[in-house]
Amino acid sequence: MTNDPSLNKIHIVFNGQETPPMKVSQLFDAHRFNRLTAVTGAVTADFINDYLSKFIQVEIALKTPVTADANTAEDEITKEALANALLAMANKQPAKLFEGLTSANQANVLNGLFSVEISPAQALHSQFYLLSNSETHDTRVILGSINLDQKDFDKGQNRFEEILVFDSDIRLFQNLSEHFKKDIKPVLRPYFTANLLKAAQAQLDEGAKDKQTTTGNQVVILDNETTDQIAAADMTDIISHDVQQLLDKKLIPEATTLAMREVTTNRSQTKEAIERDVKQHDTIYTLQKGSVSPRAAKPKIKTREKIYQQVQQALISGMTPQQRKAEKKYTTFLYDRPMERNLLANNSGLYVPNDAGTHPIPFGKLATISQIRDGLKSINAVLDGYRKYVVDYDDDYGKRFYEAILYAFTAPFLWEIRQKASLNPEDGNDVPNFLVLGATAGSGKSTLLRIINQLTWNTDRSLIDFGTIYPSDTAQKKTKTVEAIEHYMKQGSSYPVLLDEIEPYFFQQDQYSRHLVVDTMNELINNPHPIAPLIGTTNYDSGFTMLRETARRTYYLQMDKVIDDRQKGEANKYIYNVRQTLNNTLFKDFVMRMANLLEDDETPWRDFNTANGQLDFLSNTRQIFRDYYKMAGMEVPAYFADQICDDFQESSRNSWAKLYVTQADDFKYREADDSLLFDISKLNTFNGFSADSIEKYRNALPIELCVDGINGKRGKFVEIKAPDFFKWIGERNPYAKNSETSSETSSPETNDDQQTVSQEEKPVKKKGFWARLFG
Repeated sequence: MTNDPSLNKIHIVFNGQETPPMKVSQLFDAHRFNRLTAVTGAVTADFINDYLSKFIQVEIALKTPVTADANTAEDEITKEALANALLAMANKQPAKLFEGLTSANQANVLNGLFSVEISPAQALHSQFYLLSNSETHDTRVILGSINLDQKDFDKGQNRFEEILVFDSDIRLFQNLSEHFKKDIKPVLRPYFTANLLKAAQAQLDEGAKDKQTTTGNQVVILDNETTDQIAAADMTDIISHDVQQLLDKKLIPEATTLAMREVTTNRSQTKEAIERDVKQHDTIYTLQKGSVSPRAAKPKIKTREKIYQQVQQALISGMTPQQRKAEKKYTTFLYDRPMERNLLANNSGLYVPNDAGTHPIPFGKLATISQIRDGLKSINAVLDGYRKYVVDYDDDYGKRFYEAILYAFTAPFLWEIRQKASLNPEDGNDVPNFLVLGATAGSGKSTLLRIINQLTWNTDRSLIDFGTIYPSDTAQKKTKTVEAIEHYMKQGSSYPVLLDEIEPYFFQQDQYSRHLVVDTMNELINNPHPIAPLIGTTNYDSGFTMLRETARRTYYLQMDKVIDDRQKGEANKYIYNVRQTLNNTLFKDFVMRMANLLEDDETPWRDFNTANGQLDFLSNTRQIFRDYYKMAGMEVPAYFADQICDDFQESSRNSWAKLYVTQADDFKYREADDSLLFDISKLNTFNGFSADSIEKYRNALPIELCVDGINGKRGKFVEIKAPDFFKWIGERNPYAKNSETSSETSSPETNDDQQTVSQEEKPVKKKGFWARLFG
């Protein structure tokens, strides 16, 4: 390969002056300097043998490779530093490097003159080289992109490298030297571990006894069995000793152990990203291969026309026509760009494509008082329709419909609100990116979804039917459907994906709901950026369940009342007429006001419900709407919610309450633990329950009510804390020892004689030690 000789690929600047190429031996001058401290990305045995052998002392710290999925400070420890250190030991890299050294350099390592170190619990991205002479006090600092690898100095590698050399810059040398000693050195551990050095020394000792090896220097070459044992011991030491020691010294955060336990939380998402990356590379490599003539001795690049055809084919390769069709179902785009927000210029930071789709234009416009009043009247008319035609409607039930509208208005800004409301990354789960409307057939849930679309986008055509994203005969339809939804959510738009009739399997089966809901929320928390919220409906069907992890990250509103069959014709006509009046003028005004709150550093975002402790992430939305009613001279309606509705917890509680009331004999009391044992396997079709009832009830039972936490929910028998359970379902606890506390709980009107009789009728039973301790 012929390279342009005029290109200066190894760019060396020496004390501010560009210099001609220098040899490696000139840069790492072992005649002028006798000590080297390095923080580098890589080191090879050949480099040490060829260029560092004559140094009196060498200390090398290896950088931590950057990991793409390290999104938090704890991830940088667990997914970068610790994982890299363990992988290095597992792959026997220290032993391989040690064996590649000359016998003299192996001896230098064993004698403590040469050392290589890593940082197993602290990501290390620094890179510099410090050379010095303990006698002449000469110093050299080398900064740049090069590693201790001969390839980095080879112009034939066809890459650019930067090398900055500072000779006799005492202040710079001392600064970096102190930084290494004070900050970096404490978190390092030997790469050539005590286990490795012990095995090496043992081999040398054995060799010294053999007369055949006394003629020259002995070299260490370890067998596989020995290196296997070293790897196992080193990996154990890193976790049990090094990490624990750094924790004890408070050099790494206490949360590290929690991060270690949760390191696989979003691993499925990472694995899929890796698989996509491999597929993309294969596609690009194939494209490169196909862009040149296949059989010519000197391949030539094909014509532009042919390459363009191949590029087009490559972009859709691996996708079936069904997949391409499914991807096009989502066409609503609203982009949130906070950096472009300019309130003086009436720019909310939201952008939409122009009508021709050629460029983005700002979205949002302040409305007049009259327009605000009309918008509120339209929403009130919607709620009046449900009030008139839904059986057993009340204002508390109406709050669910209004909450869905408030969520939809707030949706484009949820990712920003999440950042402002979160003190800790995990707090982001309190601002869910998923709204699920659980409703019975005929409740008007799909109509509500269309109304939301009209109020925000001025159309009712953006709905996606969950069941028809792919045809029913599609292979792996469930998996592909969830993949398509994920694609809709991750196109950079922050307008909600409106999904109708989500099938129950999505919530009940871990591989679907966990993948989309849990992994997406983890991605939002660890790497905040616009991911479209999802607003979906699903059939309540006299009961609803979802995995606890999914429920934690979902806002669930239950609409379990139906429109009166006798008035359906009238109801349809009413709602049709109301929908003719709907537009998104109020929404355009709302985004301007919410943008103003987001720009104001004084805006409070952490409003908690004192009753249940939940964060009201719609708090500022409620305030904007209260202001709307005040400006319009209208009363705030009774169905306007003041706090988040906790319908999933209420649905769960109600399910177990009904189960206990109807099946009380199946709850067996265990006095020793003051607990209830319930055989959950009885919830089968033979006993009149649905096929998924076991998992439905298991998911609905809060872990905190179970004896021994999550273990209390597993297996055939569920063990529940009796006092907490009865308090939760709102039923009297028949096993409560009321006599023990009668003197404390008796009403003021109760006289002493009555208390005495009560005590005599029911003697107090003494509590044991464990009962007194744990209640």
